[in-house]
Parts: sequence; structure tokens; C-alpha cells
Amino acid sequence: MSTVYVTGHRNPDTDAIVASLAYANLRHALGDRDYVAARIGAVNDETQKLLDRFEADPPVLLNNMKTQVSDLDYDHPTFLNASVTIDLAWQTMHEGAFNSIPIVRDDGRLFGMLSAGDIADYNMATINENRIDDLPIFNLLSVIEGTLVNEYHVSQLNVSGELFITVPQSYEDPALTRKDGILICGDQPEIINRAIEAGVCCVILCRANLDPAWAECSTGTCIISTPLSTRRVARIIYQAIPVARICHTEDIVSFHATDYVDDVSEVLVKSRFRSYPILDENDIVIGS
Repeated sequence: MSTVYVTGHRNPDTDAIVASLAYANLRHALGDRDYVAARIGAVNDETQKLLDRFEADPPVLLNNMKTQVSDLDYDHPTFLNASVTIDLAWQTMHEGAFNSIPIVRDDGRLFGMLSAGDIADYNMATINENRIDDLPIFNLLSVIEGTLVNEYHVSQLNVSGELFITVPQSYEDPALTRKDGILICGDQPEIINRAIEAGVCCVILCRANLDPAWAECSTGTCIISTPLSTRRVARIIYQAIPVARICHTEDIVSFHATDYVDDVSEVLVKSRFRSYPILDENDIVIGS
């Protein structure tokens, strides 16, 4: 709970000092906030004699009354690690009605800023993109609600390749046996077995019956089972990449909680961002 300072006028006389002490103690006793008596200037001799008589300490001295960023009612969005998926970032922004959120490192320091526009730009770019590189398997499993069928025989942490969706007419398509490929298919055991034998990078089984033999596959193919349809997987697989790849990491304007609002205002009129990360004295993100 933030502290509220109670003070009188500049160069305070006895009335100003006594009033600030009395009112701060009253409000503090009510227990709704932490009230502290303050003064803007030195205590004169007359007031000091009165304080000494009642064995009272003078109010704390405030060097200035300028408003700081910490005095503002800023947002406290959920800060996301740079490794989380775009899918999770979008859900977080949508549920919290945030246009942008800070992306942080493992130690809580600022990594970048992610906006709804960044996600929209990326989604549009995937329309003409048919390849994913270094997609973390953990992220992929999370987004498509999948399970790793041959988990005891998979050593890689990421998958890369061209995306292919199988249809009945594509049984003999040589592209479906490319090692550099990610195959999305349904309950099509013939194609699945051919892809596994060829060592395709990754096979995603959508609503397919699982052959127990696939759990022992050690050809290097990552086999994933998901309850989602092939159409849905094809649409959301791009959302599994880490937000670190699309968020802005350069020329980010940020402020510290101790910065004065007057100084911040001068910076704001020269920039065009809609949200600015706020840092504490250790450069840890605390809001935006």
C-alpha cells in the first residue's frame, strides 16, 4: 500500500506543522492507508520548542513535491517471458484488454514490447509462409494440445521444416517423405508409416488411431498426437513460436518509477507509442 504524505505550506509555521502531524496520525489510526506527516521547509525555533515540549518528532522533510511515475495509476499487466508462445500472449492481451504488454527475461528485466499489431503483422506474414524453423517442441505441444507419442526416443528440442497437409490424393506425393518436413495428417496409417520410415522431421497425428509401434519409433521423427483437426492445427501451428521472435527489442522508451512526470511528459510528446514499460530501481519491470 502506497504512502500518503500530509503537509502544509512551504516554509511552514507552527500551525502547518501541528496540522500535518494531527491529521496524518488521525488518518493513519483509521487504518485505510499509511499516512505520514511531512513538511516542505525547515522547522523554525518557535515550532521546535513546541515539539520539544511534547517530545514530538518533526515531520519528515520533503525536498520537492513533484509528481513521480510511482504516483500515477498505471497498468499492471501480466508480464510474459520471452519464451512463451504467441498463442498465450494473445490470450493474455485479449483477456486483460491490453494493447501491448512487456516481455521480460528470466530475471524480470525488460526484453521487449509486444503489441496486438505485432501479432497481426506476423499472422498476415504466415499466409505466404510455408516453413517453420526452430519451433520448440514444448511450445508446439502446448498450442495444439498434443502429446509426444515416442517421447523416449526423441532427443531434439526443436523441429524445423516445410509444412505439408496430407489428403487422400497425396499418398504418393514425394514431398510427404522429405526429412526436412513437418507433416500434418489424419487417420492415414499408410502415409504415417511411410513418413516415419523416411525419417520425416515431425509428424502430427490429428484425431488418428495410434499404432503402438509408433511409440518405439527411433528414426529421428518426432511423432505428436493431437485431438484437434488438421485444419485447426494448420492454422494455429504458427502461434507456437516464442514471442521473442516478433516483439520489438530496439528503441524501446521506458521509464523508472522515480522519474518525474514533468520529465516523462516531455518524452511522451516526442514519441508515438501507446504503452511504456515502467521499471523499478533495479530495472525490473513493474508496470506499463
